[in-house]
Amino acid sequence: MHQENANIREFSRPLSPAEKLRKQIRAVLLVMSALTGVVAATAFFIADTKAMFAALAGGLSQIAAVWVYGRVSRFEGIPAPKTLYAQFLLAEIVKVVVSLALLLAGYVIFGANALWFAGAFVASLLAYLLVLISK
Repeated sequence: MHQENANIREFSRPLSPAEKLRKQIRAVLLVMSALTGVVAATAFFIADTKAMFAALAGGLSQIAAVWVYGRVSRFEGIPAPKTLYAQFLLAEIVKVVVSLALLLAGYVIFGANALWFAGAFVASLLAYLLVLISK
């Protein structure tokens, strides 16, 4: 078989670190969204519409934090190790600040339905951890 005639498929090439990060963030966001939907539907059927919106806000607060993390930690190519570390550290700090700010706002807005808000918040956080561990 001749090497110049070999058909190299797109999926056979190794992913760059930036592509791996994007793929992982997409997987995390997908699983977080699914679990948030499950908790919101459960809140709707067990409690009421306000509980459903509280659960959606709780899950969306984590989804927004991970989305912001993905935007801040973007890089092209392979940066220097110190630059990469600083960028990820900044992204992690921004993610925690966004998450805590939205968590606080959610408790202020949905005080009566804090259980559903916190339930969706924790479920989406667990989804985040499970996807990272499974990869």
